[in-house]
Amino acid sequence: MSHVTRYLTFWVMVTASMFAVVVASFAIYVDMEMNADHAQSQRYDSLLLANELWHSSESLTKMARSYIVTGDPRYKQLFHEVLDIRDGKKPWTRSSLYSWDLAVYGDKLPQDQDGAAVPLLELVRKAAFGESETRLLEIAKKKSDELAKTEMEAMRLFDSAGPNAPEIRQKAKDMLLNPSYNQAKLAILQPISQFNSSMDARTAAAVKHSLDMAFLFRLIFIAVGLIWLYMLWRSYQSLRTLLGASPAVVHDQISRLGRGDFTHPPQQMNTHDDTVIAWICQTRRKLNEMSQAQANIEQQIRQRSEELERSEAHLKSIIDLSPVPKMLFDSRGQITGINAAFTRCFGYTLDDLPTLDAWQSKAYPDAAYRKWVMDTCQKHHSESLRNDDPFQPIEFRIVSKDGSIRIAIAEAVSIVHDTDGNITLAVFHDITDLRNAEVQLREAKERLEAAASAGIVGIWDWDVVNNRLVWDKVMYQLYGTREEDFGGAAYETWSSALHPEDREFAEDEIQAALKGEREYAPEFRVIWPDGSVHYLKAMSHTTFDPDGKPLRIVGVNYDLTEQKQIQQELDKMAFYDRLTNLPNRRLFEDRLYQTIALAQREQRKVSLLFIDLDKFKQVNDEKGHEAGDWLLQQVAKRIVQCLRVSDTAARLGGDEFVVLLPDIKVIEDATSIAEKIRLRLEKPFEYKEDQLLEISSSIGVSVYPDHADNPQDLLRFGDEAMYRAKKAGRNAVHVFEAANTATARISAAN
Repeated sequence: MSHVTRYLTFWVMVTASMFAVVVASFAIYVDMEMNADHAQSQRYDSLLLANELWHSSESLTKMARSYIVTGDPRYKQLFHEVLDIRDGKKPWTRSSLYSWDLAVYGDKLPQDQDGAAVPLLELVRKAAFGESETRLLEIAKKKSDELAKTEMEAMRLFDSAGPNAPEIRQKAKDMLLNPSYNQAKLAILQPISQFNSSMDARTAAAVKHSLDMAFLFRLIFIAVGLIWLYMLWRSYQSLRTLLGASPAVVHDQISRLGRGDFTHPPQQMNTHDDTVIAWICQTRRKLNEMSQAQANIEQQIRQRSEELERSEAHLKSIIDLSPVPKMLFDSRGQITGINAAFTRCFGYTLDDLPTLDAWQSKAYPDAAYRKWVMDTCQKHHSESLRNDDPFQPIEFRIVSKDGSIRIAIAEAVSIVHDTDGNITLAVFHDITDLRNAEVQLREAKERLEAAASAGIVGIWDWDVVNNRLVWDKVMYQLYGTREEDFGGAAYETWSSALHPEDREFAEDEIQAALKGEREYAPEFRVIWPDGSVHYLKAMSHTTFDPDGKPLRIVGVNYDLTEQKQIQQELDKMAFYDRLTNLPNRRLFEDRLYQTIALAQREQRKVSLLFIDLDKFKQVNDEKGHEAGDWLLQQVAKRIVQCLRVSDTAARLGGDEFVVLLPDIKVIEDATSIAEKIRLRLEKPFEYKEDQLLEISSSIGVSVYPDHADNPQDLLRFGDEAMYRAKKAGRNAVHVFEAANTATARISAAN
């Protein structure tokens, strides 16, 4: 290291050290200012907490007195709300010292709903006051709580007095207006006043100390800053000596290097000194020599590139004549050529596929499959390089330009090396027709097997003595299992496959067959390993020895699942509405009869809601039957969402629905559910293309046994109540009225 460099290093280190001192002094100065602010903040917080305690006590007094004078229960409610906030049962607010007074004149107490509910005394203890100061606020809080008990006692005394007991009311008023009550209020204010005086003295001293220290360090910061500026000037002089020229000259020389100007520097510069400018001049000279050499090399590269282009053109002409689809791409992922066979097979031209990324996104549009293709190719390429083996072919599904799927086996080989990396030849063998033939052959085989299995019966043979069950192949199909999963303990394996609800019955039947009471011929359900349920029918014959002991049962099983499903579908068509899947009139009336019979025995009420849609015909006429059918389905869903599990909703026909409430306590239970349905149905329905369908409903309510003691009258009276709701303006709930009822009960929309 030269003398100049050591000299510069020294001044840089001294300047950096002084800068650290400047930063430290400034930080201490800022800290003193913050201490002063903290002391002021603590003073403000202490006064705020003391004022909150006093204002809460004042608010309690105002609330209690206002309640006793006016009898308005709102003041009593606000009294307890103030107590809950002060005791930490509700969130605390610090938004205004006058929040309590606002509540007295009718406003709600402003509460910070996002804050935590914290008792006032806990806030006092967390404020880090002195022990004596905290004790003063605790005394004030205790006396305020004692006074609050007096105020609550006065309000209880006021509540106990009837309208004809003015002397008791006057006594309650005197409890809050007598001299002893005023003395108690004064006893609360005295420790608060002492607390304010103590905190004023302590925080004022802390503020003065912090400000004095801040002024001292401000002077230190100014002095150290001036010294640091002097150090900067000395460091600049040392830097100029090290550079050997002004920074502007050095910058100019470096800019020339950045622009590629490697010509010799001016003669007046001394290029032999141990300075930065000398090093730059030497570097420019060397770079100029290297630039000349690079120009010669680039000329050679251009010549070789021309030779390579001629070779590639020859190669492309050979590849283009091949009947097999081929693609050329370089190490940068640029596709340099595809032959005519490639275009005939996949439809893409070179303009469609400029890069490998474009090829992959078009040929493999599914992101997951594209990732698998890329990972597989990379894996095969790595193995080929590692083992020095040929690239292993890969079978791909390729999406052609016209959207059809082609299946091809791809191979790849590096055929030439250039300065940018390898040029790779990818070869695609189209095997789509071969794979399609295989699929057709497999499908034909499956259709043949399905045709052979249709209608056949599974045969089983149970050796009762040795407990071994033999099944043919069809039996395994009927039970959805495989032969290798079927254990030798035949009876236990068979029993475990039975549906839990049918197991006891089927086992009883098999035991009856073993005892010779009857042949085993039940219908039962089995659960396949995939969880699906299938219906089977069994027929068998049991063989016994001379002593009557069972030796063997031989039988057959055949599948009843399709027949059962058809029967269930027929039942559904007979008892359920095909559009909404709700019970139809036939099923609903059956349930209504049963519900009323049960309610008659158990002495309970049953309600019926008769629902008719308002403006449905208008929607059906304007939007078409498709929109009308969709709307009825959505109405059915909304009605069901408003009901309990025990309730039944049904569609009687057209736009009429009915709801059965099998157990209500009072008639208001039924009207509450009816009102809930009405509100849900008046909300718009979002149809396709952002169309809103708006309807409403008129609902009639009838109750057993209040209005009718039989199903027919209950339905008729519900229908009459519904028409009364329509006449009253629609979008309403109407309860059926007997002839002697004076007024109607109608709940209409706002």
